[in-house]
Amino acid sequence: MTAFYFVLAFLLSWLPWPLILLNPASSPMVPFGPLLAAAVVAALTHTSRQLYAQLGRWRAPARWYLAAVLVPLAVLGLAAALAVAAGASPVAAVTARPDWVQVAAAFGSTVVLVGLFEEVGWRGFALPRLQQRMTRLPAALLLGAVWAVWHLPLLVSEPTRQRPVVQFLILVVAQAVFLSRLYNASTAGLPLVILSHAVIDTSAQFVLPLFAGSGYQLVWWALAGLWTVVAGLGEFLPSERFRAHPGPVLQRKGVPSPAREVGP
Repeated sequence: MTAFYFVLAFLLSWLPWPLILLNPASSPMVPFGPLLAAAVVAALTHTSRQLYAQLGRWRAPARWYLAAVLVPLAVLGLAAALAVAAGASPVAAVTARPDWVQVAAAFGSTVVLVGLFEEVGWRGFALPRLQQRMTRLPAALLLGAVWAVWHLPLLVSEPTRQRPVVQFLILVVAQAVFLSRLYNASTAGLPLVILSHAVIDTSAQFVLPLFAGSGYQLVWWALAGLWTVVAGLGEFLPSERFRAHPGPVLQRKGVPSPAREVGP
């Protein structure tokens, strides 16, 4: 059913893409496609309760909440600094005082439109099922590749927010490894992952527009490289032993689903 979920998530998400031929200003994607696909497949497999229960699993060591917030901010800040050091000239004053009301509003909407709409599907539904069949890192990489391709309409249909394709694909796969690590660290909980995903997108929304031209390319290369380093380090840093917890998501009534331990 994992393959069926991916196909359905793509179909539902990409449904409006042809409409941009008639209205270029329209959105090329349905943002809640991954969530809706997860809801449909979970209902078909009688695992809806287990899927949505992950939204209430907010307990995790404080260090993982710090990592969920501070790592994305540190990566973006360092990437911007590296781009400037390499010769990029911001098109706006980096030292300008931020509008915190605007930042808060953007973060709140991103929690729903990006965090909730995507993570219930990608990490909440697909990741546990992949981890039932393979170890943690291959599962995260495979999901990251699927997640990167899912963004294709945004890569080719929004010229005003054009993302460098190569850097973006590398970045998304690396972020998938990081977010999967957070998911497992919180014992198959979604709030931590939703929080971090929202921080990633909200902070980028306010920093990346400060760069243009070659500087925009530089900051994206820096982001792709730094996220790759973060993903790699996350696989070697010591942490508590945990289970990947495919059981709570896959288990049907009366059918036990064993969870197997994965490292490191």
